[in-house]
Amino acid sequence: MNIKNTRNEIEDQYKNNPTGCGGTFDELLCWEIHSNGMTFVWLSEKWGISLSMLGELIKDHCEGLEPLPKVNHEYLKP
Repeated sequence: MNIKNTRNEIEDQYKNNPTGCGGTFDELLCWEIHSNGMTFVWLSEKWGISLSMLGELIKDHCEGLEPLPKVNHEYLKP
């Protein structure tokens, strides 16, 4: 299963069991880890996915938080 499909499947399964934190994958992931106290191992077990897939989902989430690059054209090397 690819990242996008996995994210969508998890979102869909929370629609019947809302957490009150919001329904996007990013909100659900953050809620489970930061508010619900889930470890990565526990969360992968809860979601029925491998730990490596959870790692890929977390990586994908974190990459979305990266700011766009801003090149400093006035940079002078030391």
